[in-house]
Amino acid sequence: MYIADGSIDAALRFLQRAEQTIKGLALFPESGAPFVTSVPDLAGVRTKLVKDFQNHVVFYIERDDSIEVVRVLRGGQDMDVEITKN
Repeated sequence: MYIADGSIDAALRFLQRAEQTIKGLALFPESGAPFVTSVPDLAGVRTKLVKDFQNHVVFYIERDDSIEVVRVLRGGQDMDVEITKN
């Protein structure tokens, strides 16, 4: 289910919280946890829950002077598969 299907206000809150979470990661990239996976291509990926949306996860890679957001997903999916989708 998409957040906006239930409520535009909830979707706007989610966007705001996701942006806050990502900005926080840009300042403190090590605050996220390493993503445990057996997929070699996902080595180095880290995760952080979206503030106030505990079922949504930001997947990112820490770079020398930035972070690269790989995906933002709702939990309960096969994360290895979802992250590697193009």
